[in-house]
Amino acid sequence: MIVFITPLILYLLCIVALKKLIPFLTRMSLVDYPTKRSNHFSLVPKGAGILIVPLLIFSISIIFFFKNILTTQWIIFVLSLAILYSVSLIDDIKNLSASSRLFVHFISVAISIFALKNEIMFFMENNVLSWINHDPLVIFYIICGVLTVLWIWIINLFNFMDGMDGLTCIQVLSLAILTNLLSVFGLLSENFQHLSLVLISLFLAFFKLNRPPAKIFLGDVGSIPVGFITGLILIKALLNDGPFIPIIIVLMFYFFDSTITLFNRLIKKKKIMQAHSDHFYQKILRAGQTHNQVLKKIIVLFIVLLFLAMLSLTFPLSSFLFSVVITLSFLVYLQLLSKR
Repeated sequence: MIVFITPLILYLLCIVALKKLIPFLTRMSLVDYPTKRSNHFSLVPKGAGILIVPLLIFSISIIFFFKNILTTQWIIFVLSLAILYSVSLIDDIKNLSASSRLFVHFISVAISIFALKNEIMFFMENNVLSWINHDPLVIFYIICGVLTVLWIWIINLFNFMDGMDGLTCIQVLSLAILTNLLSVFGLLSENFQHLSLVLISLFLAFFKLNRPPAKIFLGDVGSIPVGFITGLILIKALLNDGPFIPIIIVLMFYFFDSTITLFNRLIKKKKIMQAHSDHFYQKILRAGQTHNQVLKKIIVLFIVLLFLAMLSLTFPLSSFLFSVVITLSFLVYLQLLSKR
């Protein structure tokens, strides 16, 4: 019963608490100040993650405890999430250096990778050693290194992409719905079903206040932990021979927009960690379309990607390739619109 009651309580509690949080953040001057690169023209409180992340941590801990699925591994994940939350909150208040933030991201991810060591060994023995004849210890550390870089990149791309009303909400909800469906089909563990229900409840509530025109932003204190959870879902699916491709598909817009933008900035010799407005969705906003107009276009893309993600369970390669073509075509479409 707690599994069904908790999401409903969370949804209602989150809406009420966020409404109370908005004036508090304004009084504390935790607001997003418009600049030349901004997509907004008025002061908007930032820091919804101050409330959402603790609710997430508390909820899944309670559910996992009563369902007797709160393992040592998940305790480590929750502790890593708490570390990222705490440092990101300080960053929202005092603006930490990029190197300091990345160091904390690395520590949190490294701790979580250590908790996954048995699953990494399982993945290596079943998917790597059969076709690579090399020292298993070296391969193990290479895999750990690759997963660490991937996880840190996912954490930061959620931070990079969190710059438009409702965008992160829609991405998280798409991922959570997919995760829930995959868990129902028995392709992911029970933990992820409960986690997805909590995410759906919290971000549906947040969307009521973050949809255009946004009354509150998530802030680094929210986007960084959400990126960590996304990386956890993806990497756990990969290591356990689970539905890795569907998760990649539903995240494809975030991956392509942020990665292509990063490479463009590298080519132009711009600072990659400096705040900017070079993302595809930002260009079309700055060209004159409203947040609501752009969000509707992106929602249509996410619906298509979610459908392809489920279709990939039967037709993995063709669904993946089709999703790549559709996402890249959508980015070209945004680019053309922004030039008009």
